[in-house]
Amino acid sequence: MPKPFDATMKDLAALGPAEFVACFDGPTTRQVRMLNVDLSTVTTAADTVFAIGDSLVEIVHIESQAGPAATKHLDMLAYNVLLHRIYQVPVHSIMLLLRPQAQHPNLTGRVQYAARPGRGKMDFGFEVIRLWEIPADDLLNSGLVTLPLAVLGRLPDAVPLEDALAEVVKRMEQRLRQDATGQQAERLLTAAYILTGLRLPRPVDVSQLFRGVSITMRESVTYQAILDEGRVEELHRTILRADA
Repeated sequence: MPKPFDATMKDLAALGPAEFVACFDGPTTRQVRMLNVDLSTVTTAADTVFAIGDSLVEIVHIESQAGPAATKHLDMLAYNVLLHRIYQVPVHSIMLLLRPQAQHPNLTGRVQYAARPGRGKMDFGFEVIRLWEIPADDLLNSGLVTLPLAVLGRLPDAVPLEDALAEVVKRMEQRLRQDATGQQAERLLTAAYILTGLRLPRPVDVSQLFRGVSITMRESVTYQAILDEGRVEELHRTILRADA
């Protein structure tokens, strides 16, 4: 069953592929575009796949995870092999863990095994990025499309969680007022709203942190749909169930 954060992360990547890749893989002077790849006939669908270069010289695959999964490292291996088989270029695989609950002992960044010594082996490596270890300040100063991820970044230890998140939301809105169009701001603030549900413990109401945002957010069709008929609590419960 698709989870709310899945669509949110894909939407952010689609808004600015180059900015999204630059945040986690480093900036590039080459063209970056998203690839629409259907691997579902062989394995579960990959999250976001980016083509690097006008003539496709490399692929960057970024997989987002909010809950623990014992076989996710094997999915990463399958994605890498299938993408390399289809496009025949190097594939850089990145596992983006959105919160500490997503950690699993198998997510070491490596898949290694051998049937018998000296008779061939598998040795596959992928990058593991823990979003909560990236300072929220860095994400607030990153590209616009990764701005909403600041709510999942590292916050000051001495500040209560809700107060720290409220400050992040305030700074995010200030940045969007300055640099984003109305439609961009609406989508990015809505993404931040959804992702904040991954950070706050139950039964904290996510909407309280966003009550003071600009008219752009309050008039967002998506935001109003979430607020209508008590759906904030329902959405929050759904996001928190993403542990599975």
